[in-house]
Amino acid sequence: MRRPRELRRLAGATRRIAADLIARALVSNGFRPHRHTTFPIADGTYGSHGGPGLSLLVLGDSIAASLGTSTVDETLGAQCAAALSRAAGRPVRLRVLARPGTTTGRMKYQVRKALRHPHPPGIALIIVGSNDIVAGIPLRLAAKNLAHHVARLRRAGWHVLVGTCWDVGHVPAVRHWLRTPLSRRSRRLEHLQTAAARRAGAVAVPLRDPRHSTQPELFAVDRIHPSARGHALHLQALTGALTDTTMVLSDFDHIPRA
Repeated sequence: MRRPRELRRLAGATRRIAADLIARALVSNGFRPHRHTTFPIADGTYGSHGGPGLSLLVLGDSIAASLGTSTVDETLGAQCAAALSRAAGRPVRLRVLARPGTTTGRMKYQVRKALRHPHPPGIALIIVGSNDIVAGIPLRLAAKNLAHHVARLRRAGWHVLVGTCWDVGHVPAVRHWLRTPLSRRSRRLEHLQTAAARRAGAVAVPLRDPRHSTQPELFAVDRIHPSARGHALHLQALTGALTDTTMVLSDFDHIPRA
């Protein structure tokens, strides 16, 4: 019994050391996403429809905040809100709580703000994980934190969508020799996030796309964050889940009313 346990501990220690080395290598090569902090503020009401409003919160990291875009209309939050309004036939109240540099653990501050949201619960979209990869945070811990955040939002009445971790190894600014280990960690975190989100009652949506490795125009000028076209690609992945969620809310008459 002791030998398998010792092997698991050794494997865990090896993964932690490898993650730390990757994080140090990224920083030494100038990969510091937290240096880039400016993004368009997309908060507001979308859609010209009448009737009860639907609340949409966006939580997470720089991808959720739409770092890399230059106008409000290009942001993922605005595109999701517009798509939701068309699907539901109702106005959508958008609030973006996401901030660049956020890890899954530090997203707890955004969740606290979400729980104080002045309007009735609607849909909460979470995109987080890239900074956990870069910072060398243990992936199981990141997934555990995600499940905790989802559970808190679900208890408060929010319908939660989780856009799982994309492939950080496809980011153009990453040196070639780091691509393979980063891709492995990204896919591992994607798997853990999917399982954790579903257990906690959320809908998991994969954002990893092979086009990220072949189409540089999907990235902004910093070669780290998605461009407007990159965010439009994420919207394509999320649209089905967003539409399904509005149907569920409508079927059960849970559309939050203004």
